[in-house]
Amino acid sequence: MLHLVLEDRHLMGQAKRQGAHSTTNDDLVVMFEDDGETGYFYALDLRQQENPVVDSLFVYSAEDIQNKQEPRQLQICWNEDGNQAFLLINGYPHAVFDFVRLVGYNHSKYPPPEFGSMWSHEEINDELAKKWLNS
Repeated sequence: MLHLVLEDRHLMGQAKRQGAHSTTNDDLVVMFEDDGETGYFYALDLRQQENPVVDSLFVYSAEDIQNKQEPRQLQICWNEDGNQAFLLINGYPHAVFDFVRLVGYNHSKYPPPEFGSMWSHEEINDELAKKWLNS
């Protein structure tokens, strides 16, 4: 079961930054950022004081979005144990972080994790999306 912690309407390609702490662990945070050109989802671990950003996932390029004037529903959810964070756009997962397995999921596996990172990236598919949304 997913727990909704943030919900907003968003015009893709307009600057916005929003984040949400884990429902069970104050050190785990995710952040959505649209800088006007691209949308990214970031995983942060606040125990890493020098650089808390532990991974990032590409979500979209604003120039590729059709009907930019149409607001989208933006939601950040966490699973029950507070170790998986989901960025849902119009109810569909576009980026997911699993803080236990250290896996980031999106539709392109871009960008690759930084050299030396313990994180890996996998692609979101319809089977995974159904599993996450129906759990």
